[in-house]
Amino acid sequence: MKTLDYWVYLALTAGKLYMFSIYTDTPFSFGFFLISLSGALVLSSWTLLIGSKKRRWILLSLLALHSTLLISDVWYYRYFGDLLSVQLISSMTQMSDVGGGFMSLIRWTDFFFFADFFVFLAFILFLRKRQKPVPSTSNKKLAGVILASGLVIFAAPLLSSVVKGEPWLSGDAVSDMREYYELGFWGYHGYDLAKGAVSLVRDASPSEQNQALVQEAFAASITENTGEQPNVILVQLESLQSSLIGQEIGGEEVTPYLNKLKNEMLYFPAFHHQTHEGRTSDAEFTINTSLHPLRTGSVYTRYADSTFNSLPETLRDGGYDTAAMHAYEKSFWNRDTVYENIGFSHFFSKEDYPDTEKIGMAINDEDFFLTSIEHMKQLEEPYYSFLVALSSHIPFEMPEDRKQLELPGYEDELVRNYYHSVHYVDGAVESFVNELKAQDMWDDALVIFYGDHDSGLVEAGGEMANQLSVQGTTEQFELFRTVPLWVKPPGLAKGETVETAGGQIDVAPTILEVAGIDQGFMLGTSLLSDTERLTVFRNGSFRKGDLYFEPDLTTAPGSGECYSIESGKKVEDARCEPYIEDALNQLRISDTVIENNGLEYIETQ
Repeated sequence: MKTLDYWVYLALTAGKLYMFSIYTDTPFSFGFFLISLSGALVLSSWTLLIGSKKRRWILLSLLALHSTLLISDVWYYRYFGDLLSVQLISSMTQMSDVGGGFMSLIRWTDFFFFADFFVFLAFILFLRKRQKPVPSTSNKKLAGVILASGLVIFAAPLLSSVVKGEPWLSGDAVSDMREYYELGFWGYHGYDLAKGAVSLVRDASPSEQNQALVQEAFAASITENTGEQPNVILVQLESLQSSLIGQEIGGEEVTPYLNKLKNEMLYFPAFHHQTHEGRTSDAEFTINTSLHPLRTGSVYTRYADSTFNSLPETLRDGGYDTAAMHAYEKSFWNRDTVYENIGFSHFFSKEDYPDTEKIGMAINDEDFFLTSIEHMKQLEEPYYSFLVALSSHIPFEMPEDRKQLELPGYEDELVRNYYHSVHYVDGAVESFVNELKAQDMWDDALVIFYGDHDSGLVEAGGEMANQLSVQGTTEQFELFRTVPLWVKPPGLAKGETVETAGGQIDVAPTILEVAGIDQGFMLGTSLLSDTERLTVFRNGSFRKGDLYFEPDLTTAPGSGECYSIESGKKVEDARCEPYIEDALNQLRISDTVIENNGLEYIETQ
């Protein structure tokens, strides 16, 4: 057969697409297979116009390029739950500083994606002595048929979706994965490339529909609070997830001091991180602006100059001195630009901290905390100090003499090091609180500790999930999304556990309520109120009281399954349905404010 090489190429390509679904644990329906294969047909049909001798080497190169993109997507998905996008180019320069964490999640079996390269190479060598046919009319016709077939297979379901009025690409998808399931592997990357090109020239003003959403949210957001103006100390603890609080391994508490803090502070066991691809920077952004992260990339690197109604700016306008503290390079993830834009008057970075023992990316958390107290003393009262700790950042590099836990039953070195890191941070927080008390900076201050996101080690079937006996959708959701939050209002006499559910988007309104300052336009609500809030996540999932909604990203928006957190079982879809559109609108409003400077539109009315 003159074109046997081409059909072998297609078979290997199809096999890799299925392999990708296995590695990422994503659905692989027959319809998805067809639309993904159609992309390969369209992109490769032209090779049939070339003589077989050259064509085989071109197809070999295409296999290598395909494998490179697939394995890159696998690695990115494993860490962020999403696929690569050209919108991430602005973040690439920052990746080298956290590359150790990213590389630690690579598995040797991933390189099986390149096995087809050697299979096809052996096939080429086997055929090298055969006579190579000259390009013929039949090959040209075949190329045309394959191209047309690929286009028809690709376009048919999209046209059907449009005819049915399904709001897929015609609407604003909440996740790149929805586009992946609708367009297939090659279709997703092609569409993503087109979107990136269009974004360079399109009008940045929001649509009328999104303007109306923001206007409505703005009108409903103004609140009136009364209160004192205490000093505010807000501490972000790296990769701290709630599963560690109260956990014992081999009779040893992983976080003995943080466990005790529940006796001195308000502890929120149903608090959730709402980060996405920006991870730590997403947590900082959401905490300080009460907005959601982007569906692709980080606000810090893509929209650093947009207008936000931020916590530090609102506090500063209310008479506060504001300072951010992060013991790393000032320009890392554009923090110098973002911090100034959102209202921090001071930024204490690496150059403002001593050159003492380094753990992971920066100086150890204990020295960071104690030096930060000295920086706070320089601020005018009342002040807002925002501290970003780093010692427990992936890949969790903890010196041997700092490892104090035995951790029987745990074999994964990355998981073991994570527990060692958090145990160290627990002691650093104890030193910090003790010094605040010694300096008379504790009792009258509003002090908050929270985890920025999960450890990245919470995948179903992994050692951590297995050791914690995590089973079912809701338990996996809680392992992944729940991070601890401690709040100590001024003069709190005794700690207690507050069962109300909420997320990082609610922290800024909480602080402003205690400070007695109107929150203005913010999507969150104070965690100290009795409101049963809707906690929305970037992929369109949400929690409302006992309900958890998990969207089906393989279908149009609005589809999914409804669960009870308490029972872990599915419940009637009707119980979640009233909140689905509200959740999607919350994401649309946030995106409009960030991407289209929606607040500037409001301010001009």
